[in-house]
Amino acid sequence: MEDEAAIVRCIFQNYLSGMSMRKAAVNAGANFTHSSVKKIIRQKRYVGNDFYPAIIDKDIFARANGELLRRASKHACGKRLKEPPIFKNFAMAVPTEQFDDPIKQAEYIYSLIEVKR
Repeated sequence: MEDEAAIVRCIFQNYLSGMSMRKAAVNAGANFTHSSVKKIIRQKRYVGNDFYPAIIDKDIFARANGELLRRASKHACGKRLKEPPIFKNFAMAVPTEQFDDPIKQAEYIYSLIEVKR
């Protein structure tokens, strides 16, 4: 598992150093296609979540996705790409109410979420 994580890290570093997606993968020891590398670069789970451990730093992930968007826009294929994923800090107040209606409960819980800037 750590071998795969090292390959993913190396792909990100190679791509950020200016290599093409395919060359970044080959240089990292993986025979991946251009589209497979693009999926790796766009995959948010590599920065970690409740299920996956972090493999890539959020800053590296954001820089690689920004570079992907920059390169794609130079070749007119950037129109198909969405903006890179942006990480925000969220806070949630402690729920103090309980509703029998699941829709009202969901609306109430969502109303407790606040985006920190």
